[in-house]
Amino acid sequence: MNSHTGYRDRRSNSQLLPRIYLLLEFLILSLLSYMFYMTATTLGMSENLIFTILAVINTYYIFRLYSKCKNISKRNYFGRGFSTK
Repeated sequence: MNSHTGYRDRRSNSQLLPRIYLLLEFLILSLLSYMFYMTATTLGMSENLIFTILAVINTYYIFRLYSKCKNISKRNYFGRGFSTK
């Protein structure tokens, strides 16, 4: 019986939940951006200022989400060298 089989299965199965959380984080970011836009327009802020603020904030958070996703996708790539087949 190979003791590494369970380890490989666990690592491949553990990628689903973090990706779902990343999707939820992206949806939350979209909803918060929309709520900020609607609140700012009702308060009378300039649309150019709103779009600039949203572009800066969303670019920062999307880069963070992208880097998290890259780290999750690299898990199996780096783990392959340590497993015995």
